[in-house]
Amino acid sequence: MSFSTSNSFFHRLFSILPVLRKPRNFFFYILPFSIVFGRIIPPSYASALNEAGLAMVQLIAFPAIPLVLSAVMISICNIFSANNRSRLSRVRFSGRFLISLSLTILLAALLAILLSIYQSPGVLSPEGKLSIGRFMLDITDIRIGSALVDSEAASDFWIAKIVPSNILADASQGQTLRVISGSVLAGIAMSKLKPSLTDPLISVLRSVNSTSVQVLNIVLNLAPLVLICLISGAVSTINAEIVVALLNFTICVFLTAIASLGISRLVFRRFTSTSERDSLSSNPIDSVFLLSLSTGSSMTAYPLMYETLIGIGRDESEVEASASLSLLIARLGNVTYNVIAIMFALNLYEVGITPVRFFEIVVLGAVTGISAAGLTGVATVPTIGVALAYFQLPVPPVLVLLLAIDPILTLPRAATTGVLAMAISVISSGRSTSTESSSKSGSSFSLLSQDGEAPSLEGG
Repeated sequence: MSFSTSNSFFHRLFSILPVLRKPRNFFFYILPFSIVFGRIIPPSYASALNEAGLAMVQLIAFPAIPLVLSAVMISICNIFSANNRSRLSRVRFSGRFLISLSLTILLAALLAILLSIYQSPGVLSPEGKLSIGRFMLDITDIRIGSALVDSEAASDFWIAKIVPSNILADASQGQTLRVISGSVLAGIAMSKLKPSLTDPLISVLRSVNSTSVQVLNIVLNLAPLVLICLISGAVSTINAEIVVALLNFTICVFLTAIASLGISRLVFRRFTSTSERDSLSSNPIDSVFLLSLSTGSSMTAYPLMYETLIGIGRDESEVEASASLSLLIARLGNVTYNVIAIMFALNLYEVGITPVRFFEIVVLGAVTGISAAGLTGVATVPTIGVALAYFQLPVPPVLVLLLAIDPILTLPRAATTGVLAMAISVISSGRSTSTESSSKSGSSFSLLSQDGEAPSLEGG
């Protein structure tokens, strides 16, 4: 193949990818092709497909993380600066954000546990238990070692992962909770300095945002390939018996994502005015859901969330702070997923569920879900081991099952985080009092794509 021929081939390929990002093409082309492709390829290829899919998820999340982290520093600096805001304004925003964040985490955990009671994941027929037993015998010896290592490594979350040491070293090591706390502290420190000292740094941070958005617009075109790799790899690996045995668990996770979408739409309607909604051509909650679902990363929805809320006249600094912090801290998709996984394990081993145990499941699901901040894909699964160990359940066999189905469930987990983070931002951000907010948003963050529209699932 000549250089010109290969160049023409890649040009056609990359011109097709944005078209495939449209929702209807997912159902008509990507999903059927992925299922058929997964059934015809040898199972030995599944691991390579899963690794390729997760690598592309990390690539898509790469520009989004510096984007939202720099937004944290800028917004915290603006909000806590005495020159920009009154004390009452700062207290009002902080109260709205913390209350909405806490209530949403609690609501997400309760929603997951109610759907788990209804769907009963882990309650299997004798044939289902037999198929899971065969799968464990075939796979556990291979994966049990890495699962144990991962679960042990995830057991030291919270204090060790929250206190920052070196913000650059923490960022390079993927210690997102440390980077968040360090960014918040840096933003507060910047707010106490004179503007002449902080303006150069803020200019650099805004340049990082603009560059990150442009990179994000490019890598989002990989979303169809992410779906093909993850779905095909999962279909190839899991036999029909395991699919049936884990069907209730899978359906419960997808139902939680859909229910979160409905709740977020209600919140958006309740906490926005008619004039704000009339300024939009479509429902942004649906766009955030589909964008997160197709990329497997909720971080990619940040530019769309920002542009939507700024476009309807919300305060820029409050939008930056609430959107970035809710995406980074809450990890609501992981919270709901962990609650369902805990219920699945308890039902699988026929452990009785009491009112006290319901409370323990909600707390452990929320804590382990938030502790997975910064992790993507299967890396989030071992955090559940902390909760399983608390209930004295065998950790490695359950993790083996969850790791087998996780490549598919990465997608609804990201969608749940995206739409509920959007709901938190809608509640937390107040209406802007500045008449120049729209012009500021265009010059300061440059979150618009090259064709003048906010990044969305529709592609180019």
